[in-house]
Amino acid sequence: MKHVTALSVFAILLSSTTGFASQSKDQKKGLAILGDAWHAVAPLYKSIVKKMEAVGYQMDATMDNGVPFETLEEYHTIVLSRYGYDNINQLKQGVFQKAAGKKLRWITPEQEDAIEGWVKEGGHLFLHHDGHCYYSAQGGIERLAKTNHGGHPPKVSVSMKPTGLLPELTQGIAPFTVSDEEFRMELDETKTTVFLESYSEENGRTPQGWAHDYGKGKVVVFVPGHDRYSLEHPMVDQCISNIVTWLSQ
Repeated sequence: MKHVTALSVFAILLSSTTGFASQSKDQKKGLAILGDAWHAVAPLYKSIVKKMEAVGYQMDATMDNGVPFETLEEYHTIVLSRYGYDNINQLKQGVFQKAAGKKLRWITPEQEDAIEGWVKEGGHLFLHHDGHCYYSAQGGIERLAKTNHGGHPPKVSVSMKPTGLLPELTQGIAPFTVSDEEFRMELDETKTTVFLESYSEENGRTPQGWAHDYGKGKVVVFVPGHDRYSLEHPMVDQCISNIVTWLSQ
C-alpha cells in the first residue's frame, strides 16, 4: 500500500494513479523522503518519483516526518531530497523561522545509523541535492555521502560536464550550463567516483555528482536540482533518469 501523507495531493495534481496498487513479488519498493522549507515537493515528485515508477518501482513517498524507519528492509531504493534541519513541522504550523529551524533535525543520529545499516546490507540510496546537508556531524548520512556540507554561495550560472568516469551515469550528457548552487564541502575523491563536475568564475570547480559502493549497497549523490527550472533542464533530467536506472539494477 502506498504511504499516505499530504503528498497525496501533489500526486493527484501530477496525474499519479489514484488507486492503491498491490505490490507483485518481483516489484521493487522505493521510498522518497522529499521537501523542506526551501525546496518544493511537487517538482521533486515529478522529476524523481515518477521516473522510479516508470521503471517499475512501487513507490511510497512522504513530505512530513512519518518515515517508516522500522521497515526500511522492505525497500530496494531510498531517495532523500531534504535538509537535515526540522523545517517541515514549523512550516506546516505557519511559524517557520530560519534561525529556529536550524536548531532541530527531523532525524535522530540513531535513525541516520539505521539508514546507514540498511545500505550496508544492500540498500540503494539516492541523496539528491540537499539530501546530505546539515545532518549530524560525522554521522550516518555524512558517512554515506563521504562528505560534509559547508553551505553554499548564491546561485549562479555554472558550466557542468561529465568527468568520463562511471559513463553509465552520464549517458547522453553533453556539457551544459544551468543556474544552480555549488555546495561547499570536503570530499575525498579517492573514496568515491565523481562523474559530474561544475565550474564557475565565482567558485571554481565543484563536484556535482559522485557514486560508490557502501558495504553491499550503493550510494549516489547528485547536487543539481535546487528548483523546478534546474530539474527540468534536459541534461539534469537525463542524469536523474540514468541514476534511477543504475540504482534499480
